Amino acid sequence: MRAWSDTWARTGWLGCLALACVIGCDRGSSDGQAGTGLEGVAKAAEAAPAPASAPSASVPPHPTRLLAVPGSAYGATLVAVEQGTTLLTGNAAYHLVQGRAPERWAQDFGFARSLTADHILYWSEGAVRQVPTGGGEATSVAQLPHQPQRFVTSGDHVAWLDRAADGRFTLHTLDGSAPRLLHAAEGYVGTLAMEDERVYFAERAPDRSWRLGVLSRSGGRVHYTKPKRGRLPAMLVVAESLYYYDGPSSSVVRVSPDLRSEEVLAHDVICSPMAVAENVYCAQPAGLIEIGIDGGVRRTFPLEERGSISALAATSTQLTWVTDIGGDQLAVDSLPLAVTEPPGP
Repeated sequence: MRAWSDTWARTGWLGCLALACVIGCDRGSSDGQAGTGLEGVAKAAEAAPAPASAPSASVPPHPTRLLAVPGSAYGATLVAVEQGTTLLTGNAAYHLVQGRAPERWAQDFGFARSLTADHILYWSEGAVRQVPTGGGEATSVAQLPHQPQRFVTSGDHVAWLDRAADGRFTLHTLDGSAPRLLHAAEGYVGTLAMEDERVYFAERAPDRSWRLGVLSRSGGRVHYTKPKRGRLPAMLVVAESLYYYDGPSSSVVRVSPDLRSEEVLAHDVICSPMAVAENVYCAQPAGLIEIGIDGGVRRTFPLEERGSISALAATSTQLTWVTDIGGDQLAVDSLPLAVTEPPGP
């Protein structure tokens, strides 16, 4: 397990953030309730037709099942780096490497589970707590009486979303062991993401418009996009640029890090959940698709087993996802991303 901890420390967490938000995937609606709303997004996608795309010239690889365990797929957190994947549930952590037996670590990981550079971070019994990824005892990081909605991390930096008893949403960070308020929202905050010092969030105003915001963890004013109409994004993915799926227009949108410009990367696609590495990866009812940074659909990966995909993570070499396989069970599957040429005549 010590090698696992060393791997996290060396690799950093840019690949992890491509999961997105995935941080703290507890059940809930993406508009008006706590949680990411991935279950609702996945179920809505099941009823929608899969978009047409150009056939791939390569042979689609076959998924490998890394793990199948009892538990809710919608309460699990998935994080991937080049050397392996971590799955966090309420009572266990799993380290998954292709070709090896899963490493399981049983522990009560409380709520709003996330990963820093070398710790598993979570909230339990009135405090932010952490456990080394290599194993060990839990220690208290900071006293926090109210359970947060979710944590986001980048390296050792931490921020979180909270909802007060009166319904107001606030963003916070830690200065040592002292919580510090970053932003008090005027409306509903649905999701957030983090890269380096920047914290991104999607906020709905009382007039039902919404906009993206970004601020520095070290402080300063919030920068916003222009207000938009429609459904709030269910998740934000940050990998140098910021990405989100706009459900009403069935499009993938890329936004500059400062939020000053944006472009539609792909039209007429279903993409929820989403992951970003060297390309953009989208979960769909019929399988997975790979969209190039230029916006073109590069490959499709049809999946024989049906089930709602609740979390998706990508590195430059591997695509990994969590599926609700029914019976209160989840599965983790993986695909290699190296192109396989079709066999000769």
